[in-house]
Amino acid sequence: MPIPAAPLHAPATNPIRRALAALVTLTAAAAAAACGTSTAPAQPGTPTATHVAVAVVPITDAAPFILAVQRGYFTRAGLHVTYTLTPQSTAAAADLVHGTVNVIAAANYVSFLSAQAHGAMNIRILAANSQCGTNTQAVLALPGSGITKPADLAGKTIAVNVAPNIQTLTITRQLQADGVATAGVRFVAIPFADMATALNAHRVAAISEVEPFLTQNEVSLGAQPVLQQCTGPTAGIPLGGYLTTAAWADTHPAAARAFQHAIEEGQALAATNRATVEKVLPAYMHITKGTAALVNLNTFPVTADPKVLQRVADLMQEGGMLTKPLNVAPLVIK
Repeated sequence: MPIPAAPLHAPATNPIRRALAALVTLTAAAAAAACGTSTAPAQPGTPTATHVAVAVVPITDAAPFILAVQRGYFTRAGLHVTYTLTPQSTAAAADLVHGTVNVIAAANYVSFLSAQAHGAMNIRILAANSQCGTNTQAVLALPGSGITKPADLAGKTIAVNVAPNIQTLTITRQLQADGVATAGVRFVAIPFADMATALNAHRVAAISEVEPFLTQNEVSLGAQPVLQQCTGPTAGIPLGGYLTTAAWADTHPAAARAFQHAIEEGQALAATNRATVEKVLPAYMHITKGTAALVNLNTFPVTADPKVLQRVADLMQEGGMLTKPLNVAPLVIK
């Protein structure tokens, strides 16, 4: 399924406010009218409704969800699950609030925790999806660009999938650890699939990629990693999860619990059987089997541990993304 391209957006003076304003606008629009990007509308139902519409970000982290669909885990749990692809998890925010999407898979925690903290949304975390793995997220630059190390990123423009998100958080933290001034670094939002074009056209100086785009750009463009985002202070940090709204979880507790159990099966399979992940990647990512064999995978936790997820909120506060502490425990459905 083709993923719509998004234009290059210049960040506002305060990118946090810009992202939150976008989410507020989306949620307000969703409440006022039927709008959104999903093509799989949720069926109206009762607390025992069994149809669950999911928006999926097509990256390697979505493999556990696709496996759960293909292996019949959701069907066995009594659910009818349909899904559509979304280039960015925040692009499905309006659909989530309106109810045309019930769950977002591979949703980055940072954007939605920001929305939660600022009252733009009331989210619930059904399950964990991924934690930062070795060589799975990196800032890439073209050979001959003069950007070969973290210090060279000072004052540069870097493409990320959503601004702000887990990418901006990890990049900023890594630059700070390397003693690099971050004030002049600019982040612009470009979908993962479009970053190579932007880099090759010199619209940005560097791109923050995830798999399989990381491996693809290293092979096709000769792009070189200049900063690893999953090491040192950000090693193993939670990246994303399966998110819903408090309203949906409260109205459909049986469906929420069934989804949680089924996706935990998918997470467990992906965590213990790389071969199954490699086999499923070409089915929804349109990559070759050769590329699937080369990509590095993040860690796939089986359950969402509030203590582990709290690390994200704490790091957000340390980095100025949150003005006060956010307790994530009440957001995790147990």
